Amino acid sequence: MKTKRIVIKSREEFDADTLKFARQLDRGEKVKSHKGEFFESLEAVRSFLTEKRLELWRMIRDQEPSSMTVLAQLVKRDYKDVHQDVAILVEVGLVDLRKPKGAKTRALKPVSIVDRLEFRVA
Repeated sequence: MKTKRIVIKSREEFDADTLKFARQLDRGEKVKSHKGEFFESLEAVRSFLTEKRLELWRMIRDQEPSSMTVLAQLVKRDYKDVHQDVAILVEVGLVDLRKPKGAKTRALKPVSIVDRLEFRVA
């Protein structure tokens, strides 16, 4: 099961962690990479991961639609709006767009690349 970590921390905390990480690298120490998406506030997370985008991600993960058109039909939304929201989900690393095997069409299949989301507040 692949989990996407979403971390909420202040800009000051993020900068301090980045500086600490860089200093450890400079000293030749082994460092543990920090994976995930970082936001400064819960409001920033909510403006990015809206209810409609979370619904799309869940639908892609659970129903595995064969195309963006099918996805738009499943959620009963306009194709253009679904396409824009899926592009954001791709950007943050929750979804990938793939050409179906053996397909003779240009249609891309949205595929969830994570099974669950984990939120942490620093």
